Amino acid sequence: MKSPKTIVYLLSITLSLSLLSAAGNPIEFVDFDHDKNGFVTQKEFNDTKNTRMIKNAQNGKMLRNANSSLQFSDVDTNKDGKITTVELSKSQQIQRQKNMGNRNNKMKLKKRKGRNSNKLN
Repeated sequence: MKSPKTIVYLLSITLSLSLLSAAGNPIEFVDFDHDKNGFVTQKEFNDTKNTRMIKNAQNGKMLRNANSSLQFSDVDTNKDGKITTVELSKSQQIQRQKNMGNRNNKMKLKKRKGRNSNKLN
């Protein structure tokens, strides 16, 4: 029989994986790098991002945080006109954290509104 610590550990991994898939998967570097030269140009970046948004909309997926999605200038941190794997990875990580913070803030506001409406009744 598995120990309670092992069960808790396995449950936490399962929950983490389900949260990651629910949040949506970031676009991988290889999907951006159309010509496979190891860098992403502004055209490759914008084309890939726009194609993904169109596909998601056609599949009925909600376009959460679309208005605050990463822009090429946000990702190209050294301003050399091309994005590296490191720049993309770091930017996507920061964006995920920002989006999770936005969701948490929205949930807190909903809870507060719910409590305040109960006080009025």
